[in-house]
Amino acid sequence: MQSAKPAVPPWARPVWPLALAALLVSVLIAVPAFSQSPQWLGRLSRLVTGSPLAPAHAIAIGLALALLARGALLRRRAAWYGLVTLVLLGLLAVLAGDDPLWRLPLLAAVLGGLWLERDRFPVRPHPERVRAAVRTGAVLVAAATAASLVFGGVSIRSVGHVATGLGATGGPTDGASWLPGVLGLAGAAGLLVLINTLLAPDPAPPPGDEAERRRVAGLVAHPGSDTLAPFALRRDKAYVFSADGRAAIGYRVLFGMAVAGGDPVGDPASYPAAVRAFRAMCRTTGWRPAVLGASDGLLAAWGPGRAIGYGDEVVLRPDEFSLSGRQMRNVRQAVKRTGNAGVTSEIVLERDLDPVLRAKLLDVASRSLGGAAERGFSMNLDELLTGYHPGAVVAIAYDQDKEPIAFQRYVSAGQGISLDAMRRAPGGPNGVNERLIVEMVRYAGERGHGVVSLNFAAFRELLDADERTLPEKAGYRALHLLDPWIAVESLYLFDRKFRPSYRPRNVVFRSWLDLAWLAAALLTLEFGRTRPAQRAADPVTEPVHHLGRF
Repeated sequence: MQSAKPAVPPWARPVWPLALAALLVSVLIAVPAFSQSPQWLGRLSRLVTGSPLAPAHAIAIGLALALLARGALLRRRAAWYGLVTLVLLGLLAVLAGDDPLWRLPLLAAVLGGLWLERDRFPVRPHPERVRAAVRTGAVLVAAATAASLVFGGVSIRSVGHVATGLGATGGPTDGASWLPGVLGLAGAAGLLVLINTLLAPDPAPPPGDEAERRRVAGLVAHPGSDTLAPFALRRDKAYVFSADGRAAIGYRVLFGMAVAGGDPVGDPASYPAAVRAFRAMCRTTGWRPAVLGASDGLLAAWGPGRAIGYGDEVVLRPDEFSLSGRQMRNVRQAVKRTGNAGVTSEIVLERDLDPVLRAKLLDVASRSLGGAAERGFSMNLDELLTGYHPGAVVAIAYDQDKEPIAFQRYVSAGQGISLDAMRRAPGGPNGVNERLIVEMVRYAGERGHGVVSLNFAAFRELLDADERTLPEKAGYRALHLLDPWIAVESLYLFDRKFRPSYRPRNVVFRSWLDLAWLAAALLTLEFGRTRPAQRAADPVTEPVHHLGRF
């Protein structure tokens, strides 16, 4: 006996038939207003409008219906409200005798169908959007009233036309003859603005508070956490937790895209529950879910959608790493040059930096970036050198005068550590960055860390290919030309010297229709400014089982 298939929840049932029907109705209403239509099209238009509509009214209602159709496709409850309102207005017109009686059962059936399908539209208007719509409507009515009083000769009925967006037809007997048309146009535009406002997704949430961040810090320390887990502690991220609280996802919202920064953090057994919570949140807020840096092993857990591999995380394993052999000659020589130049190094806990050394290191960071702001999202933290983030250590290189000339910050997660920032003062000896990485790999191995995560190698397969197709050649050429600004190729060539392993990382998103918004969000996140470095008043609590590891 076969087991019954689980019932499909209302929010998962398709809504495109309703959206398509609304779009077709909008076309039937608006198209006849633009030109002389065939007789059959006029009859179809009369079927949905009842009595004939003035061209301005038909265009306004048609455009409004097109917006509602798009909102229905996006499962917006405001679109459902709008469709119900239009049907109710049609019923009132029939009951008032303005429309033929034969439309009554048709409209009643449509209203009943909409009522039965109401649960397919879980995205309710956010209170802030409602307030914005009310303010916009109030401004329009106030402006229409003021215009009527100032220019005179226009019935106050015109203000009502503005509020409905249907406009006035014909000119007044006295006063400005152009005013009714202007009010009608303003009303139609205002109606479309109001609909767009109510259909918009929720505004971006505020970042997580310190209590949430302390919870996430404990999850980051879980032995099963990924090497990207520490970057969930950025102070610009909001959080969603699994139902059992054992896993969490850090995300930001831009352009209606809720972008998770890598896989969930915490107990791997609770990752699917965290993903379900994230997707459920997106369903009720209207955000489009996406992930930057998803690992191959969790692609199925992120659910249906699209995935694009966009590069690899560069990792070194301390128990396998060695400077011996011909392939490591370049790294050996680089490290030796720093020793000949009198460079020394040390590794210290970030929270133990004294104010003088911290100021010198921040000066190195500023000169390294040429005064530019810290940037990044998926593999970059904020609060550089403030001691705010738990488990952060700093590898420092000094010149022969004992002045710092370079540093690297690493943060811990699970059984590994991840490079966050790599800064070198201009004019410093070549090989300093290689020296600090080698020192850090040795340091991590002595403390039982199984992996050291370095940089991210974007488009590695394209850069590493011996043969390329014509499109791949064009892509490679573009990366090569843009390298002075984005440093994709030069960073890959630097990482390759260490003979690392690679972990593929993916961008996951819901639909190809989201691609333009996703690209805008990712570019803004990766190249936008992080929080400026400043001494945090309340550092994240150090997880108990991290104490003594460094």
